[in-house]
Parts: sequence; structure tokens; C-alpha cells
Amino acid sequence: MSHEALVDVIAKLDARCHGRLGVAARRLGTEEEVLWHGQDRFRTASTIKVAIHAALLADASAGRLDLGRRVPVTLSDLTGGSGVLSVLHPGIEPTVADLCTLMIVISDNTATNMVIDLLGGVDEVNQRARALGFGDIVLHRRLPWSPPPLVAGPRPPPAGPVGPFGTATPASLCRLVSEIKTEALVDGTASRLILATMAHQQIHTGVPRAFVELSPPGDEPGKWPSVANKTGSIEGCRADVGVMTLPGGPIVAYAVMADDLADETMTPLSEGDEILGRVGAALLRRWWEGPGPVPVRAGWP
Repeated sequence: MSHEALVDVIAKLDARCHGRLGVAARRLGTEEEVLWHGQDRFRTASTIKVAIHAALLADASAGRLDLGRRVPVTLSDLTGGSGVLSVLHPGIEPTVADLCTLMIVISDNTATNMVIDLLGGVDEVNQRARALGFGDIVLHRRLPWSPPPLVAGPRPPPAGPVGPFGTATPASLCRLVSEIKTEALVDGTASRLILATMAHQQIHTGVPRAFVELSPPGDEPGKWPSVANKTGSIEGCRADVGVMTLPGGPIVAYAVMADDLADETMTPLSEGDEILGRVGAALLRRWWEGPGPVPVRAGWP
């Protein structure tokens, strides 16, 4: 697939999207980049957790945080939405590193709020993002949802409307993961840890949705692509940011975001997940150099 054909696929997907679509992707080490509404602002959903992770590891590299420190989980920490800590009994003591892993690998919202608190709160996270050169990636609040009743018991829902967790542009999120991959954002040890954690991320309903198979985390891509990514999903919004490494050397950083969608369902069959999957299939077709045919399921994109 040519660059022009890739842009044409994205344009057609945007035209039929019942919302807004933004794409930023670049092949690292080259000048080739595709931007589609790349400077528009979108809700990030949980993809902003990559920036939170980077901010914490920058602090750890500077000696301000100990990744091995154990942090007790209290009843008041439990937060609803994705994750597992909210249905475990308080009193367990994960390390700071464990909290980061939970935040990325299963998008644990309790762990995320605890990491935000370890950094000093929302304003401090944004200050660190600005210091790293990413002032346009903005965390708006902690996650407000009440935990499920299994352990915490009945809780009232949040009062009033819940605003966005974070906002950013596809271009800024693509640049974020590009600089993590090239070790330009944080030091090499921290960069490799972020990407290794993202490679173990367990939700593949977005950009890699139509890939026939993925290389296992930690393996060099042989027959299949490898993907280190972070997804995000809330009502009417889907996003996926990551780094795709292909056999033979091509490395593609990307951010794909669909927002203000009429389909507000939260199932993997939602319009947003399908759109991200079709963009992902097109990205793979653009930069696949073999061996063999492009490993995308028939009919995609």
C-alpha cells in the first residue's frame, strides 16, 4: 500500500465515522509520516497512562521515587472501572513498579490513581509532562468512579457530570511513544521498561485487532509483527497509542483516536474499536516488507 493509498483509506474511514477520527503515524528513522486531524484535541481515555508512567519513571531515574517501595492499598484507594485491585481486599502492598505494571497491562484504575498520588497529584503530573516537553498532553483529574460492591460494598456514584480524564492530540501522543522508543524522553533503562510493560498489555481490540498474529512479548518479530501499545476506551471514545516493530526492521510509532462517537457501547464490537482496527490494518499494509503476505485478516481494511 502506498502512502497515498493509506491516506485515502483513513479519509474514507473518517467520512463514514459517526464521530471524529485522528491519526498520527511515523516510520522511525525516516521522514515518512501520516497525519489526519493530527493537531486536533481528543479525549485520551486510558492512553494518557503512558505519559503518567513516563513521568513516574523520570522521577525514579532522578532518585525521587523508589520502584521497589511497597504501597499499601486502602479501602479509600479502590476505584471502579477497569482493573483488579478494586475487587481485592485492602491491605495488599504492591510495589511502585507493580502499580505501574497494573496501570498499563490491565489499565487498573485503582493503581492509576495511586500512581497519580505518588507523583503529588494531577497538577504535579502535568508539570512533569511540561518539563518533558509534552505540555499539550493534559491530565484533567483522577479517576472518579466508585468501586464495585464485591469488596467495597455499596457506594454512591460520582455527583454531577464526569469530565474527560485527559486530552491530547494524536501528534503529541505519537511523538511521546516515538521519543520513548528512541530513548529521547527518559533514559534507556526507563524507556525499555515502558515499552516492555506496554508489550504485555492485554487488550488488542484496537489497532492490532485484525492482525493474524502477534509476536510474543520480548521476542524479536520473525513471522509476525510485535506491538507495544496502550489502549483507552470510554463511552463514545476509543484510542490506541504504541510502537509496532515489523520483521526486517521497520518501526512505526502511532496514535489513533476516535471520539464523539454516536456508538457509546463498551463492547469490542463497537464502532470505535472497528475503526481503530481498520486503521491498524492499513498501517500494517503500508509498512509491511515481508516475509510473506501482509498478516491481516481478509477484508481489512
